[in-house]
Amino acid sequence: MIAPVSTNPLTIASAAPPIVDLGLRIETPENVVLTYTLAGPTLRAGAYLIDFALQMVLLTLAAGLVFCAAFVAPNIAFGLLLVFWFALSWWYFTLFEALWNGRTPGKWAVGLRVIQDKGYPVTFWAAVGRNFLRAFDSWPFYAPAFVSMLLNRRFKRLGDLLGRTVVVCERNVVLPREPVIVERIDPLPRDEISGRPPEARTLSLIDQFLGRRHLVSIPRGHDIARPLALALAKQLRYSGEPSLVEDYPMAFLARVYVTYLRRDEEEPETTRWAGNAIRPAAVVTFP
Repeated sequence: MIAPVSTNPLTIASAAPPIVDLGLRIETPENVVLTYTLAGPTLRAGAYLIDFALQMVLLTLAAGLVFCAAFVAPNIAFGLLLVFWFALSWWYFTLFEALWNGRTPGKWAVGLRVIQDKGYPVTFWAAVGRNFLRAFDSWPFYAPAFVSMLLNRRFKRLGDLLGRTVVVCERNVVLPREPVIVERIDPLPRDEISGRPPEARTLSLIDQFLGRRHLVSIPRGHDIARPLALALAKQLRYSGEPSLVEDYPMAFLARVYVTYLRRDEEEPETTRWAGNAIRPAAVVTFP
């Protein structure tokens, strides 16, 4: 007896294989949601092959030097080659990932990066932990790592489980800017500032921040701007309303920005300060 085929769409949908989700969303303690694309086994294998080829090149160069030194001290030369191979095997990935922001040459070429579970950059000890089990992951032919990645929804091999890390794809993102309409912002009164003017790079930093202030909420924007606002108020010896700096630091930065841009434009060419190359790229409105 042949069982009837169900035509119920719910039954068909439930029988469909689950879709592998490569998206990774991480919410930081600052309530900022970070989104990443997880790197699958194929991309990671490609990065490893590039790193392995580079290791072989380095080992070949070292073997050539050892061959030359073998005529003088063959036993010592062979021992140095073994030491070099041991260091290359155990510390190549660890040092590159710890010192190059989670990347090795292979990961850089493929566009991958190692980060921590919570979205933070990988630390030295996290790099040590994830590469400590590489010998177990890789024998034989990286089969344990492959099985572990297939069984884990974040594609973690055994070393990633120990180091609490994940491998993600890098993306080049251009953050949008909004115009900063400087004509709507009042400069600081000259009798309220008597200190050293801000440097050109500080004004450039304020310009970048104001152009992208809309990417965060107003309270979060004030939190980000407050340390710089307090430092500038002290540097400028600002004697105006303290609440402007404490409660509305974004507005204070905008007024500092406009103050020294306009001062630069009003002064003669021969007396302009080093920040005359900074030009407003936009303006921001504040509540």
